[in-house]
Amino acid sequence: MELKKIEHITLHLIVFGTIAIIGVLARQTVLHYGWDEFSSYLILVVCSIIMGAIYLNLQMVFSQILSPTIEKCFMRFECYRNKAVVVEVPAVNSELAESAINSEPIISEPEPEIEIETTSDITEEVSTPLCSELNEDVAELPNEEATPSTINNTFIEESNQPSEYEILRAHAMAEKERASQEKLNKVIAYTKQTLVSYLDETALNRLCGYVTEYYLSDALPKIEPIKIDSQLKTIDIMHFGWNIGKAFGKPRLQTATFIKRIFAHTFRDSEISTIERKMSHTESECRIKLDKKIALAES
Repeated sequence: MELKKIEHITLHLIVFGTIAIIGVLARQTVLHYGWDEFSSYLILVVCSIIMGAIYLNLQMVFSQILSPTIEKCFMRFECYRNKAVVVEVPAVNSELAESAINSEPIISEPEPEIEIETTSDITEEVSTPLCSELNEDVAELPNEEATPSTINNTFIEESNQPSEYEILRAHAMAEKERASQEKLNKVIAYTKQTLVSYLDETALNRLCGYVTEYYLSDALPKIEPIKIDSQLKTIDIMHFGWNIGKAFGKPRLQTATFIKRIFAHTFRDSEISTIERKMSHTESECRIKLDKKIALAES
């Protein structure tokens, strides 16, 4: 190996020396022709670079193209093939020897096994108390968190309980609903008692349904006209409408429109404005009177 290195160094020195000589000769040549010093040194550098590049290119061409071609040509001769085999065998043996020498120290050292065993024992001894401590900590966690969870459950139960305002409001709404239902029942009972003699059962029940819808809804219900006995005059129906409208707290105009639609045959010659104006008028001859009790049912 050292011989080869010396050969390579010698070859490179010869090549670089030759390149330097060629550069110096080129410099002397340009000086001879009257060039200045700077230009002559520039020619020296340029020539050296060019010659170096030419050498490297020739070396690459020789190693990649010419050398394999020449080797193939020489391999045709038996004496050259035998010489090549003899040269390759010692090289292989030397590589095996070097690998064996490098592997001997690794095999002869048994110390890592002892270190592994000692470390494993230490880790086992250390891991045992650590595991026991972790188990104790895990066992203690539920006891520590029991109190906060109990507090949270108590808080949730308390928050689910209605407040005083909600209780009072619920009672007020229930009382209002009860009073409203009581008022409706009273008006329905008044309707049945007043008109039972002048309507058949089907018409009376339908009228009670219209009265209920009129009370529960702000808009007028869909109405199919009802024909009442001719014994009742328009003033009687007006008084009936005023009584239930006053009890429900409905406007006079809305009540007048309501009875106009229900008793369309009776009020066929009357306008809604006329009905609204005369609803509370009293005449000497009428069967249905203004009922103050029904009128006061709102309060």
